[in-house]
Amino acid sequence: MNRVTKFGLNFKNFATEVARRYRDDETSQAASSLAYTALLSLVPFMSVLITVFSAMPLFEEASQQLQDFIFQNFVPTTGEVVQSYLLGFVEKARGLTVTMFLAVFITSLLMMHTMEKALNRIFDTRSTTRFTRKLMMYWAVLTMGPLLVGGGMALSSLVFEYAALASVKGLLVEFLPVLSAAVAFFLIYLVVPNRKIKWKHAMIGALFAAICFELAKQGFKLYVSSIPSYQQVYGALATVPLFLIWMFLSWNIILLGGTITATLETSRWRLRVQQYQTDQRLLLVLDVLSQLKQASQQGQTVSHQAISDRYSFVPDDELSAQMAWLQTHQYITVDHQGDYLLQHDTQTVTFRQLYGTGGFKIPVQASQHLAHYQPLLDRYWQPAEGLLNETLEQIIADHSIT
Repeated sequence: MNRVTKFGLNFKNFATEVARRYRDDETSQAASSLAYTALLSLVPFMSVLITVFSAMPLFEEASQQLQDFIFQNFVPTTGEVVQSYLLGFVEKARGLTVTMFLAVFITSLLMMHTMEKALNRIFDTRSTTRFTRKLMMYWAVLTMGPLLVGGGMALSSLVFEYAALASVKGLLVEFLPVLSAAVAFFLIYLVVPNRKIKWKHAMIGALFAAICFELAKQGFKLYVSSIPSYQQVYGALATVPLFLIWMFLSWNIILLGGTITATLETSRWRLRVQQYQTDQRLLLVLDVLSQLKQASQQGQTVSHQAISDRYSFVPDDELSAQMAWLQTHQYITVDHQGDYLLQHDTQTVTFRQLYGTGGFKIPVQASQHLAHYQPLLDRYWQPAEGLLNETLEQIIADHSIT
């Protein structure tokens, strides 16, 4: 099979896996919830943004630039109307009492919680139960985010001021919205999920989402301008349904980018794992114990990345399940750095005990990646009892490879 064919099959499997995850994770429903909560949180978010910027004279000029930039580039067709309404709401919200302001500010936290929950579901992980970590992450997004973006806008102003060529300015103006969206999505995919994400995968998902976001924005503008049915039906209120539709579409794109990032983090769709059979689980477990035994003899541990690299032919969900089984039955454990080490003495466990505890199937033929266990299987399928009573220590010594 040549490289082009492999790439085509991998791409087909990848697209199928993305579609399956998008459907099974009910991503569209999560986007609906986020569109609603985002609508509620716009006023408090803008209030926080303006308050933060007004407290820092350095960013006072960048504040207006940031507002104009957001509504001109990220809210197509209805941006100016929404901006005028929001600024009026913000002025009223800033005059509320502290108690009322906190009640309004909770809607921002609600949006962050909904987004975190949706992304953790996409990445097959649970939200953190540590309240302090949640609060710090939410606070960082709601305060530091505007500061970083504002700093970027101030820097862009300097670039515009000193850029000699008009073409350079034009390129910056054209690509700045895409770049800003890509950076924002990259940080969301990298920080919000409660697990470690490879930056390369987060970058690919962010670039895809940013490009789709820009294409959707242009398509939405074209649709609204060429089919003005909403204005005819809703009149002056047409801004509300249009804005809600755009928010729903935007969150679908953001979560789709997250789904792509999560799919890249897995290996279930890759050709190299398609040949794996579940009847090889016993051999996989034996080989893991063999690797940890060799590491323990050298006074070392084995990292999760080393395990993943060695068993790249095993689907990641299958590998995680077997590693979890070994931990549950106290064959292995994890240290404070997340590395694996042997917990059970292999001299005290027989092949029969391991086989019986896990309810494993014993294959007749070992896969090519575990072919060094074929003599073990041949011995098992011979009419002899000796193998079942051998210790794991003996088996590992006879069949392990470095």
